[in-house]
Amino acid sequence: MPPSTHSPSAPAAARGTDGRPGRWMRWWTARPVLCAALFYAVLSLVMVGEGLLPGRTLSSSDGLWSATPWTASRPDGVRLYGSNFELADAVAVFQPFFQYTRDALPDVPLWNPHIMAGRPYLADAQSAVFSPFSAPAYVLPLWKSLAVMAALKLFVGAFGMFLFARALGMRFGGALFAGVVFAFGTFFVVWLAWPLTNIFPLIPWLLLLTELLIRRPEPLLVAGLAGLVGLQFLGGHPETSFHVMVVTTVWFAFRALLAWWRGGRERSALLRPGAAYAAGVVLGTALAALMLLPLLEFFVHSGDYERRLGRPPSFSSSQFLGAFFLSDYWGRPTQTAIAPFVSNRGYYAGGITLMLAAVALILRPTLTRVAVAVFAAITMILVLGAGPIADAIVELPGFRTAHNGRMVIFVLMALALLAGWGLDELTGGERARPVRRRLALGAAAAIFCFPFAWLVVAGTIDLGVLKPALKVAWAFQDPPKASSVAELAGVAPIVRLSALLQWLVLAGAGLAVVALGLGVPRGARLGVAAIAALAVGLVTADLLRANMGFNPAIPIDHAEQPATGAISYLQSRSPQRFAGMGEAGAQQPLGVDLAMRYDLYDARGYDFPVEKRYDKLWRAEVGPAGEVVPPTAFALPNARALRTLNLFSVADVMQDPPGEPLRLPGLRLAYEGADARVYRNSGALPRAFLVDRQRTVEGEDAALAAITDPTLDKRRVAVTERKLPALPQARQSSRGSGGVSPRLSSAGPAKLTEYGRDEVVAEANAAGPALLVLTDVYFPGWKATVDGRDAPIERVDYLLRGVQVPAGSHTVELRYEPASWRAGWIVSAAALFAVAGLALLGLRRRRR
Repeated sequence: MPPSTHSPSAPAAARGTDGRPGRWMRWWTARPVLCAALFYAVLSLVMVGEGLLPGRTLSSSDGLWSATPWTASRPDGVRLYGSNFELADAVAVFQPFFQYTRDALPDVPLWNPHIMAGRPYLADAQSAVFSPFSAPAYVLPLWKSLAVMAALKLFVGAFGMFLFARALGMRFGGALFAGVVFAFGTFFVVWLAWPLTNIFPLIPWLLLLTELLIRRPEPLLVAGLAGLVGLQFLGGHPETSFHVMVVTTVWFAFRALLAWWRGGRERSALLRPGAAYAAGVVLGTALAALMLLPLLEFFVHSGDYERRLGRPPSFSSSQFLGAFFLSDYWGRPTQTAIAPFVSNRGYYAGGITLMLAAVALILRPTLTRVAVAVFAAITMILVLGAGPIADAIVELPGFRTAHNGRMVIFVLMALALLAGWGLDELTGGERARPVRRRLALGAAAAIFCFPFAWLVVAGTIDLGVLKPALKVAWAFQDPPKASSVAELAGVAPIVRLSALLQWLVLAGAGLAVVALGLGVPRGARLGVAAIAALAVGLVTADLLRANMGFNPAIPIDHAEQPATGAISYLQSRSPQRFAGMGEAGAQQPLGVDLAMRYDLYDARGYDFPVEKRYDKLWRAEVGPAGEVVPPTAFALPNARALRTLNLFSVADVMQDPPGEPLRLPGLRLAYEGADARVYRNSGALPRAFLVDRQRTVEGEDAALAAITDPTLDKRRVAVTERKLPALPQARQSSRGSGGVSPRLSSAGPAKLTEYGRDEVVAEANAAGPALLVLTDVYFPGWKATVDGRDAPIERVDYLLRGVQVPAGSHTVELRYEPASWRAGWIVSAAALFAVAGLALLGLRRRRR
């Protein structure tokens, strides 16, 4: 029997009448992997399962009731800005993505016509169409699928870390502890609603397969590694995929070199694992080619990379390092937030976690443990941008343009591993020397005392608010609300002291567990099973207290917003485009990307990457400067912005009803209600129209200058960057009549007859040779036919599509059939066959 089953601390109910463990206890003891899986499944449901209860959902979409056009109809019980304002991206971007994809299936949605005057959809990566964690949204009711997806992410991450820790030789208790810390630590939990956590759960699985491949470079493990590499690339966040593959490769190099050094230093000990690892990475990348190749094409046609190179790299602030100790020191967005964005300071992993990590390094500082600690330190230096180490790393390819602050997940992973090893030390048979045990206890005590010293030095302890702080900390009451800076200054001492009171209890209990594990006091006796159970139970309680509720469960009635009168008016105008106009920094009317939910067409949008010319035009003419939230999410209320919106056929403009009415040329009030004002824009270009003249200019910059010239009559003249045959050049007008002669006759009528996701059909009746202009963004992959015959698509008016037609009536069809998608799925299919072949070969060898 394992030592834990003989412990005098084992519950009597788990023992038979003869004092031996009962049958059910022996059954579970013999199945540690199943036991861990069940534990993590239950814990995942505890963390987010409230969203599965009848009538509830795991969402903060009740925040939309605080935005136009729903502010006037916010239900009773819905808090201002919603249950968690920090999850706005999930509400306005990712949930509409899920809806859009499920509506398109079984077809793969390649194009998104609803935002930014049209843009690639699959190629944005963030849509995560092929991520396995997106699958519940396709087969379950949307509002229920959100909790299922979150629970799956937590379970897969925790269970993967448990298996990885076991592969590294950890005992059951230490591995179980590591899984809890990794998946239920703050940084993991606060990103649950983002595509990043489509990738986070796969990190320990990748490291596990890499570890096993070093020991046994066989086909089955190569196939497994390839599958995981492919899945993480399909997760929907390329920057995180880059970080993950760098870290996985570093782990492979370290462990392979360590095995080579210890195993006789034979060349084959490096070459065979190296070849197997390279094959797995290459095949896995090929598996994801159906998304990666479209993404690469989109990236080449975007300006994101150049813009990021042109500005300093972003780093996290060191002022939030205290979040490693006090999770609530800066408040909670679900209660009272002293500082916003927990995602930028989500460092908390539990007080006992920090103590056990120190124990591991002090009691037995093995090379692997020290390497993991050094890796965590270097990663945190990079996250903070501190000193020459960070300066050197950000000069490496990829790091210069990535948001490296998201690498905190690797610090959390390192803490999980070190803490698991530390618990192993407390529950193992070997006893460290007394001096090391004293040092370990001293380190744990120092960790416990640090927050007290910090708050004393900072002068933020106010014992006058002890009573309300106790209620917040342990009666689970919300702090008082604060609607002004002055009120927040009065609430902050309560919030901060409550955070310290939480630490006092939870970290104090952790110090006691560590002390008992180290044999202090000398006469205390506690079985190793009890030590492990106490440690796992304590960190579970600690992380639940810190993170439960960040992803709120709300009534489905509060999650759904109806189509108001303003939205119904816009729907009646489809497929005309609209835009919400508002000042920079203010909440915008009908948040961008919500057009996808209500089947509308918005000239604005919030998605990455951004097509280069669209981005450049919008930044120059329509939106404010910005990087975190792109200017394409805003349309400033001025005449200059409206002129550019005319180019995108913005026939309607929405405005917040309390604001001063818009008085811009061409706008006429068409709808006014408590929900919004909507103006009809007489200056908007038709969605499809014919021109019979061109103005040819040289190059992109000249085209931008021409299209933003207010004297250009865009209804009659197209700006081209190469001379189109059979289309006359426009003559300059001396009277400034739009830049063309007033004697020019109409080119003829045109209209859209079909407007779908990946196809457009227009009818045109040209008086002579003409150019059909479609006010959608030009992008490679669109194919055109005129009366069934192939025709080239020209880039006109700087960034729109044009198709030449001869005189007469014609049907023009455009379809989005990008070569990058075709090549991508062919490569992915070939890779899938290769991976399947490797897996079958590996299984056959194992049977032998």
